[in-house]
Amino acid sequence: MDEVKAALAVVAGGLGPYGPKIVGALVLALVAWVASRLVRGGVLRVCLRRGLDSRLQTPGFSLMLANIGAGVVWLLALPGLLETLELQGLLVPVNVMMSRIMGFLPNLVGAGVVFAIGFLVARILRQIVTGLLRAAGSERLAERLGLATSLGEHGLAGLVGSMVFSFVLLPVLAAALEPLGLDAVTQPVSHLLDTIVALIPKVTASVIILAISALIGRAVSGIVAGLLGGMGFNKLPQQLGMSAGLLPGGRSASELAGSVVMGAIVLVALMQACEVLGFSILTRLVADIGAAVARVMVAVVVMLAGLWLSAAAMRVIRAGSAANAPALAQMARLAILFFTAALALRQAGLPGDIVAIAFGGVVGALAIGVAVAVGVGGRHVAGRLLEEAVAALRTRRPDSPPPIRFPD
Repeated sequence: MDEVKAALAVVAGGLGPYGPKIVGALVLALVAWVASRLVRGGVLRVCLRRGLDSRLQTPGFSLMLANIGAGVVWLLALPGLLETLELQGLLVPVNVMMSRIMGFLPNLVGAGVVFAIGFLVARILRQIVTGLLRAAGSERLAERLGLATSLGEHGLAGLVGSMVFSFVLLPVLAAALEPLGLDAVTQPVSHLLDTIVALIPKVTASVIILAISALIGRAVSGIVAGLLGGMGFNKLPQQLGMSAGLLPGGRSASELAGSVVMGAIVLVALMQACEVLGFSILTRLVADIGAAVARVMVAVVVMLAGLWLSAAAMRVIRAGSAANAPALAQMARLAILFFTAALALRQAGLPGDIVAIAFGGVVGALAIGVAVAVGVGGRHVAGRLLEEAVAALRTRRPDSPPPIRFPD
């Protein structure tokens, strides 16, 4: 026992005047630890009881607040610990930091209060707008426009409510940054928010333009599809020799034409919406896309006209009196399709030189191939075939009508 007392006396003598200071610092640290644990447990219990994580849809948010509370307790106890230990080299910067934090704390609390009130008001307005729109039948309107699937479970009312929430929260965020006095942060953010707020009327006008154009396009599409269907437009693919399975989505030709009309109306409205927003580059891009689509549509019309002419010519030639009418009809059909394809490609926007070179090359290759085939041992065969063709043209079928004779 005497040896233990002697050892403690040696330790106490070695510590000298720092012994009471260390003991006081340990006691203060123990008190700070107990206080931080109490604050952490209290904050965590209150947040979990209120269901803060589920309300904010942020798991672990309550634990983060509790740890922040415990850290604040330790931060407040830090100057006392340093002062007890008489560590002036560390105490002076810590006191300066604490004074700045305490001076900034009222501004932070004010910004938090402003943001909390604005957030609450924005949520209330979102709920009111969403409820009113759903009661007015906004979901039925979304189904008519074909937007129900793309909008998801929230629907059109939820989308508009979220937009209202954002529009209200943006100026609130700008107002909440003002009390902080951080000009290096608040000025760029405020300028950005002012720009966004200035764009809100333009964005609203653009959305209204697109919505109205979608309604008009859907109505006009139905009218065009009905009129063309009543005029027998759905029989056109069969008359052109096309299979019904070539049409996308198994739709009829009149429905496809109605969709094209609706797409044209929406494209024009999109160009107008971009002009309202002031996006000149995007406006020119949409205009160029519209012009290209128009050229392609005209090329498709030219190609369809060529298909119709080729089918009509083939039927007329087959009904003639020539013995080899099927072969002549097929040749005429291919020739018409050949030149129609050239016109369609030219109308689609391809340079005329490229089209001329391509089709000229095809014709030249065919001519050279025929010349080589005839020249290399096929002259007698070619002559015999030509004689048979001329004789067949001069020979009249039994069921063919008599030739037309003009009076002298």
